[in-house]
Amino acid sequence: MPADTVLPPTSPTPAHPPSAASTGPAGAALDLQRSLLQRLLAFACLLTLLLLAAHGWQIRQQALTDTPDTAAVIQQLLNQDQPRQADVFNRESIRVDLAVLAPLARRLAFCVQVEDLWSRQIGAACVRPSPPRPGAGILAHWLEVLNTPADTSVRPLLRAPGVAVGHIHVRPDWHTEASRWLSSMYLVLAGWAALAMLATMIVRPVRRALRPADQILAAIGRLEGGDTTVRLPAFELDEFRRIANEFNSLAAQLATTRAAERRLATHLLDVREDERHYLARELHDDMGQHLTSLRADAAYLRQSLAASTAHVQLTSVLDSLGETLARMHESIQNIVHRLRPPRLEAFGLIAGLEQLIADCKRMHSGTPSIQFHHQGLFETLEPTLTIHLYRIVQEGLTNALRHADASQIEIDLQCNGERLSLSIRDDGKGDTAAPASEGHGRLGIRERASALGGTVAWISAPGRGTQLRVELPAGTRGAT
Repeated sequence: MPADTVLPPTSPTPAHPPSAASTGPAGAALDLQRSLLQRLLAFACLLTLLLLAAHGWQIRQQALTDTPDTAAVIQQLLNQDQPRQADVFNRESIRVDLAVLAPLARRLAFCVQVEDLWSRQIGAACVRPSPPRPGAGILAHWLEVLNTPADTSVRPLLRAPGVAVGHIHVRPDWHTEASRWLSSMYLVLAGWAALAMLATMIVRPVRRALRPADQILAAIGRLEGGDTTVRLPAFELDEFRRIANEFNSLAAQLATTRAAERRLATHLLDVREDERHYLARELHDDMGQHLTSLRADAAYLRQSLAASTAHVQLTSVLDSLGETLARMHESIQNIVHRLRPPRLEAFGLIAGLEQLIADCKRMHSGTPSIQFHHQGLFETLEPTLTIHLYRIVQEGLTNALRHADASQIEIDLQCNGERLSLSIRDDGKGDTAAPASEGHGRLGIRERASALGGTVAWISAPGRGTQLRVELPAGTRGAT
């Protein structure tokens, strides 16, 4: 077993997708960081809109409230300036000098319009402390649209001794009020910048605290893929640390269980091979000798009765008996070779597989085209691995020839020193059988691969053949 591997502190890419348990009722996973940012952004936007709307409404109401007092001051200044502008009794030629209102611009912002008694405009001006800000015109337009006649303060223009000569219309300067609102918006933007800094200060610790989740998902993916040596480090957050401890304990128990199962499976396979060797030896030594003896006796009787014409029927029976014994002897020899391949034990894996392929061609009258490609050093493999690999190829060929009706089979065997890769591809009818309906051949291949610590997969489609792929660790003699 390799030493336990500990994941590095930073592994941002999860190798395992979120399971169904981590999803909500609708199946969507919850991203805590994104959820916090979205909620914080929604709250900030709503609060900003409310504050700006409230502040704009307050500015408008305050401007409307101050308009009557402003109008009173403007009326007083214009009334005082009237004796200098025209004759007291001349009510048709009315003139006003709005320059007298300029000192008010230091503190007030307003728009004034002066009309005579016949509603003819004789003067208009907007007095403001400073020029409006860029972009205030659009907002001022909407404020003017909301303006009603009741929002304008109307005062009479008087001449001594109290003669009305016109009307003074005073309303707020919405450009100045819009500029004030924009100034407040700039403050809000500064608040947004402060909020962004606050969000960064909040999200970074959350992201740092949730970073181990990616490592945990990656470790779960590796564990699901069969890597029981994966371990999680001790995290800073106590909750994740407890999860890591439980995960490491579970992985260790699973590694122990799988190792025990692998030893048991290997033992059962070794026992099966021992039984095969025992049966092969018994068939070859015991039954083979008896069949040879029976064939010799039948031949002797046939020769003894050949000269006599009275036993013609008995001679034909002896001929049939000799042929039957010959076929039985050949069948037993084939069984012995399948149970205990002599060339495999004598000359190694490659020679044994070549003999197996030759036997398959001979048994099927050379119909299938079997190509065998191999690369690597196979002489140093463990004998147990050699025989199991031979059995896997044997079962794969049997499935391709007996069940897939294949006419072309390609076997590729690669050994790079650490891993063994086997591929058996055929052009048969393909297989759509579910894993639960696997036959004994496939189950045997899967059991052997699992016992040797490897993986097995079938790639098949109806009418497009089947490919068997097996990956095994290359155990060699003397390897620890």
